[in-house]
Amino acid sequence: MNPIRSKMENITKIFLVLNSGSSSEKFSLYEGEDEVCSLYFEGIEENGKKKFICTITRADGSEEKLNKSWDTLDVAFAEAKAIFEKEGFINAAHPLDGILVRVVAAGEYFSKHHIVDDETFKELEKVQVTNPLHVPGTLRGIKNAKATFENVPVIVMSDSEALTRDSRKDTKYALPKELVEEFDLGRWGAHGASYGFMMDRLKELDLLEKKMIVCHLGSGCSVTALEDGMPAYTSMGETPLEGLMSSTRTGSIDPTIGALLGEKLGAAEAIKVMNKQSGLQALAGSNDMREIIAGAEEGNPDAAEAYNMFVDGVAGKIGEFAAKMGGIDAIVFTATIGERSIPIRSSVIAKLEFMGFKIKNDVKLDKSKGFANAADEGSKPIYIVPTNEAAYMIKAAGQLLDSTK
Repeated sequence: MNPIRSKMENITKIFLVLNSGSSSEKFSLYEGEDEVCSLYFEGIEENGKKKFICTITRADGSEEKLNKSWDTLDVAFAEAKAIFEKEGFINAAHPLDGILVRVVAAGEYFSKHHIVDDETFKELEKVQVTNPLHVPGTLRGIKNAKATFENVPVIVMSDSEALTRDSRKDTKYALPKELVEEFDLGRWGAHGASYGFMMDRLKELDLLEKKMIVCHLGSGCSVTALEDGMPAYTSMGETPLEGLMSSTRTGSIDPTIGALLGEKLGAAEAIKVMNKQSGLQALAGSNDMREIIAGAEEGNPDAAEAYNMFVDGVAGKIGEFAAKMGGIDAIVFTATIGERSIPIRSSVIAKLEFMGFKIKNDVKLDKSKGFANAADEGSKPIYIVPTNEAAYMIKAAGQLLDSTK
């Protein structure tokens, strides 16, 4: 008997979380909040032709590349279903409760989670104008999921839901009202699953302060200010492009540059350049912060410039939100860079010592506590708290399904 299958016997909720890229599909199977298996289909070049291969990762962390390849990514869903059934994770007695698809899309409709219906497809078609990179993969994933896993509810999980609360003070753009209404424009924000998790987690850990800054620093980067545990300000806007520079995104730039690129390259290609070919990658030739730090230490001027711009951006956004809130009581670092990079945390906090923050450079995450406080003596708290976006989405999806019964 599959040891993980036996563990799942009494589980009431089994969710499949999809991550549909332009040339990849990831299927993560969850028992409650625990990931028990994932499948990653990706494209490779083989004898001058594109093929798709699959890697299976089990709960113990072991990986196995399947000795099989496919000509198209569309078969990934049927293959994933067959693999999960063969491995004993899903069957007639233990079916999926739902399939979750995170949607990075703006607008009122996508500020909430929805069980997919005809309206969902109409709304996704509308937002392809402002989200040409994310929406096509999302549409493909939803259609294939519904065709493959019949009678299993597919749920689109908003990437801004946790940020679209009445507590927000920065949701509007200074644009003509008729244009705002026509395109449903607003500062919806992103990384909502991460911030939603963090808002709950800070309360659970009894770390909540009146005025806090949470820095989500990963391949995508953003900063959100919390007042009394609720979002007040956030750095991303209509799309994740606004705000901080990140691995391949420009962050906020003069909008005229975007218009010029759109005129030269076409709107979709300009958006692609600013999202996928810019940021740290454009400045340093790498989007891996570890490589950039190593390069800066070795005297590479491009790496040093990228590092300094990144640090200035994060520290500057913290300072901006501190001014808007009239001070801050604690700072939280999360996501891959935020949780793991001592140099980044140290460099950011070094610029904020005038605000009462001073950091220890040898603090590591205490897994038994679920967090660490890197504050030096006399400093306001500087917390390192791991995020768990999947846990937040699964909790929200369970609540949505329960509310429809």
